[in-house]
Amino acid sequence: MTSTGSHGQVANATGPDRILILEDEAWDAELAQRLLTDAGLDYTAVIVDTKSAFTEQLTEFRPDLILSDYSLPGFSGADALRIAQHQCPQVPFIIWSGILGDEAAVDLIKQGATDYILKDRPARLPSAIERALHEARRRARLAQIEVQLGQAQRLASLGRLTAAEEAVHQTRELLAGVRSEVTAPGGDGPVAAGADGPKVPPGS
Repeated sequence: MTSTGSHGQVANATGPDRILILEDEAWDAELAQRLLTDAGLDYTAVIVDTKSAFTEQLTEFRPDLILSDYSLPGFSGADALRIAQHQCPQVPFIIWSGILGDEAAVDLIKQGATDYILKDRPARLPSAIERALHEARRRARLAQIEVQLGQAQRLASLGRLTAAEEAVHQTRELLAGVRSEVTAPGGDGPVAAGADGPKVPPGS
């Protein structure tokens, strides 16, 4: 297991994005990191190649995004996706594979994968990761807004109007932040499926 970091131009206000890379080929892991570094992403990465290390780092490293190979000795990207969906379903999960067929790709998207990138067409990896991280942050902000609204409603029902007004004010600030994220460059919404293959029909 190897840890590595990079500092680029596209910085997250809370610090470098934490990317957990599940990959048994050192060359492919290095390629992924080189692409992210060249694109200017601010990130730190941990590389694992076994189920036990992957599960351990989900807890210890607490990744903001998972980049997973599809086929590993004794383990698979599909297995990793199921584990991630159970332990941290809010974390974007991108498949990074050289052997992924159309049927398998669609199945993984249906199971909860955010996107997939073919290793023989790797140039889209940085933009896919940026979009996935952006959407994850947007969802987290929306969850905060829901909490704030619920708090304001409870305070108002108890007659604590001043506190309720403060909660509403905080909610408005969160909404303004979400709006700015949506209109910012690259804020083009969630990734429904990879551009490397078939799209998943809505509601399928």
